[in-house]
Amino acid sequence: MSIEWKFRRKDGRCTTCSAEFPETARHASVLSVAGDEVRREDLCVTCWEARAHDRDLFYWFTRRAKGKAGLVLDLVTLEQLFLQLEGRGERPVRELRYLVALLLMRKRRLKLDRVTRGPDGEAMVCRRPRRKEAFTVFVFDFTAERMDELRQKLAGLFDGAEPAAWLLPTAPESEPAPSLSASPDAGGPSADLATHSA
Repeated sequence: MSIEWKFRRKDGRCTTCSAEFPETARHASVLSVAGDEVRREDLCVTCWEARAHDRDLFYWFTRRAKGKAGLVLDLVTLEQLFLQLEGRGERPVRELRYLVALLLMRKRRLKLDRVTRGPDGEAMVCRRPRRKEAFTVFVFDFTAERMDELRQKLAGLFDGAEPAAWLLPTAPESEPAPSLSASPDAGGPSADLATHSA
């Protein structure tokens, strides 16, 4: 069964009112669930404040910056997304959470405690370093092609751009966003969403 994640190319405009975001102006980016779809929307502050947030999974504030290049991913934001998705039962949300968990495990922000099997299938029980709470993450047996597709969709959800133009939003103002140009095994704070081909 194929689950769709809907996103549009980030065009510097509010999804609701179509107002253009001035350069460096703050705006909200929102992930929400509609049926079997995970969607991303960009909203000006006015539309964000007027919006009902009952279907929102996660949001962050970012700024439009021209001429910025390279894939940037804030692990603090990714970790917060992981926490916000706890307990959600929708399949696309579980797929998204599984992929985020794998990224966080790769960067040692999440550790595998054990694997369990139950009526809903196989699940990983994970913990954050130096913390006691446990998180259940349902496991999906993706093909390599499906995993690459989901990585691209995750990057698209965060930016709304085509893979050739990936740029994830900057971190919250108090946290600088690390660049993905660092080696994934260097132990740095970035996560590797890019797919590489020889």
